[in-house]
Amino acid sequence: MTNASVASTVERGGASVGRGDTPAARLWQTVEPYVYLGFLGFLAFEPVLSPDKGWLPTLLLVAVFLPCYVAGVRWSRVDERSKLDVACGAMAILAIVGVAFQLNVNSTIFLIFAAAAATRDTTARKAGVVVGLALAILAGLFFATDFPLAFRWPSFLPALLLIPVIVVSQLLEAERARHNTRLRLGEAEIERLAAIAERERISRDLHDLLGHTLSTITLKSALAARLASSDPVRAGQEMREVEGISRDTLDQVRDAVRGYRASGIADEISGIRKTLASADIAFDMALEPVDLAPEQESALALALREGTTNVIRHSGATEVRASLTTDDDQIVLTIADNGHGGGSEGNGLSGIRLRVQALGGTFSRTTGEGTGLTVRLPKKVPQPAAARK
Repeated sequence: MTNASVASTVERGGASVGRGDTPAARLWQTVEPYVYLGFLGFLAFEPVLSPDKGWLPTLLLVAVFLPCYVAGVRWSRVDERSKLDVACGAMAILAIVGVAFQLNVNSTIFLIFAAAAATRDTTARKAGVVVGLALAILAGLFFATDFPLAFRWPSFLPALLLIPVIVVSQLLEAERARHNTRLRLGEAEIERLAAIAERERISRDLHDLLGHTLSTITLKSALAARLASSDPVRAGQEMREVEGISRDTLDQVRDAVRGYRASGIADEISGIRKTLASADIAFDMALEPVDLAPEQESALALALREGTTNVIRHSGATEVRASLTTDDDQIVLTIADNGHGGGSEGNGLSGIRLRVQALGGTFSRTTGEGTGLTVRLPKKVPQPAAARK
């Protein structure tokens, strides 16, 4: 969902998102506007208290009002704001005509319906305008009509009191709906970003896993092909190792997709040593006893794997030196080869950089005489923001 569509949804008051979540709520939303038509019974006081006028004027007013009201309800549901404003204006005019022409002094009730319809899913600015117009109309009619004061006050007071109350309640309801809409849109955005992050994690994990193991499989398969005629026993041994690596990789891929992979440094070093030996590359690893959190060990193991994989693929090196040490409050992993250096940082190293930065560490690369990689992690793993709250 784009920012523009989010803003548009929130600005409309979130009616499409924040309402009608259950069958009962949808049913009430359908019948609610028509329940309030019961207040039209207020118009009956005029013909009952003034029998000489009869019921005809009141019935004519109601007959004109009902189509306007029904149309307003329909247009409010389909967000036809301009048509809704016309319907509300028609109801307000009907109130003016009813009082000004002394058809029914209680026609002020039409102003209540008009104000309520006009401020459905409203904003504070529009609510203020509607209340101001309604009170201005009421004041004008109150002082312009010839109805006796004994009739005017009981007829005007309900509208005078109810219009502000109804408009304020509509405004609060609209704000609540907009707030709920923002929450729902925010939750949807969080879920979308989490899905993207998970896809990126899986992508990085698969790259780190397959990049190294496929290089190893390719190397050992080529070696077995060369030895097939001269040393069949050695060739068979290499192919059995290829089978073992393939099975192990399949398990690791499954774990990576599930998100539970945790590579150990010791296992990684053992596998790297065998792979580099197959490529006739000497490997020296200086390893100090270091206390590592699981996520630190996994990140360092992957960095070690990616660094040595790049040595096999690109460097033309004959020797790799690596070390895992501590320096004050940091854990330091270094990998260096005696290859030709150069080259750019690919997806694998970029993924390592992101992993290290997520743990509060730094990643650097030099490409002078050979290639050197340095990973620095704080001894204390930083807690996520959510865990600190």
